[in-house]
Amino acid sequence: MDSSKTLSTVLVQKRIYVLLALVVITLLALSRPFGGSSTYGIRSARYLNALPPREAAANETLGFQKILALSPRPSWRTRGLDSAGRSVGLQFTYPTQAKNPADLVTAFSEIGKSSGKTAPARGSATAWLYHIDLLKYFIMSGLESALIVEDDVDFDMKLKDQIRLASDNIRAYTEVPVTDSSAYGTNWDILWLGHCGTAMEPNNPGQRYLDESRCKTELYSGWSKHFLRDHLEEGHRIVQWAGSMTICTFGYGVHKHSAQKILNIVASGADEAFDVALSHACGTGALRCLVVNPQIMNHYEPPKDTGYLSPVHVGDGQGESADESRFEKSMGTTGNIMNSARCQTLFGQTCMRPASEI
Repeated sequence: MDSSKTLSTVLVQKRIYVLLALVVITLLALSRPFGGSSTYGIRSARYLNALPPREAAANETLGFQKILALSPRPSWRTRGLDSAGRSVGLQFTYPTQAKNPADLVTAFSEIGKSSGKTAPARGSATAWLYHIDLLKYFIMSGLESALIVEDDVDFDMKLKDQIRLASDNIRAYTEVPVTDSSAYGTNWDILWLGHCGTAMEPNNPGQRYLDESRCKTELYSGWSKHFLRDHLEEGHRIVQWAGSMTICTFGYGVHKHSAQKILNIVASGADEAFDVALSHACGTGALRCLVVNPQIMNHYEPPKDTGYLSPVHVGDGQGESADESRFEKSMGTTGNIMNSARCQTLFGQTCMRPASEI
């Protein structure tokens, strides 16, 4: 065979392979939208809209564009939260939280004192400013919606089933039109999923629904137990408008139309704590606050005999907490969550706090 012809044939084949490769690369590039991480958000939003609302609610961010975890730094709290999240299929985003200067914390805690208003203690003021900073982050990020959780939050292994039911009933109660395929609609300013109790009235208006995975009333611990016993059927939850007594912000939803409104109110300070300020704004009607009761999320606490004291209590001058390495080795408790995702993942056990009534 003529060697020059063989060489020519090989060169032609190589050119063909190169051209084919360029064509494939060009097609791949054209099929991928521009914009990096912001494109992912757009594609995710489109994907959410393509799902039935209850299935959108059961995705890795519970139907919100992101789950934002409020956390000043990595710790046993965030490691436990990530482990619990993986066990039920959740993804958390941890925005970097700047440490606010001591003078700023002091100034914030002094707002309203001269006119006789209630002021937060130092630990509560520090935590309050973290929430303000996270609301600012949400607004500046241009997100459509977010679930804000504190980094010690916990939830049930059946969370996805619980949230599907919540989505169905939140949409029904707030009369979300069928043309709106979002998980919860936006006919609210705050969607309070994680708290440590809320008040109820006789014949409390709201959307009652069956959820047999919720904490049984006799096993419930906390100040609001008598409301459940007196005003809610066993094995049921209720979606209701929150009055002036919903406490703790373990998990709350916001959207782009409500975040600035919330920020305008809470940035004024002059109250006992961030959650109390929210609760008062709900009670006056300044904010439309929708709450799921009993709570779907609560906070996990290490055992007291390990020397644990929360950062808020430490900041408030109630003492010092023990070395954090002790908290990861001993199982603590989560109130009102039947089958804690944290405890199942980390210790292979349930860990519901003993029943109580304050």
